[in-house]
Amino acid sequence: MSRRLFAVALLAPALLLAQAAPSAARMSSGAAAVTAGIVGLAVGAAIADSAHRNTYVYGPPPPPVYVPPAPFSPASNVVCYPGQRACYYNGGAYAADWTWRVYGRN
Repeated sequence: MSRRLFAVALLAPALLLAQAAPSAARMSSGAAAVTAGIVGLAVGAAIADSAHRNTYVYGPPPPPVYVPPAPFSPASNVVCYPGQRACYYNGGAYAADWTWRVYGRN
């Protein structure tokens, strides 16, 4: 972006002079000062933009994804799910007594 701005700032006065009539090709001292100021600002912006750029700085890595422990079976007909902190019978019904035994009161 700054290189494009620098190129436009350098070429703009030349293009303006090329478009003007031959008799108006001379710039007044005020116009020359304005043109020099624009060119100076463009050069300064290009230098300032590139001086402090560090492309090798990265942010911290993302936190690890939480994966709850695998389900386990405290008895032959009961399955407990640590992610839910709940136990169920094999038929799918909620096992409140096993949930209380395994996970206790929250």
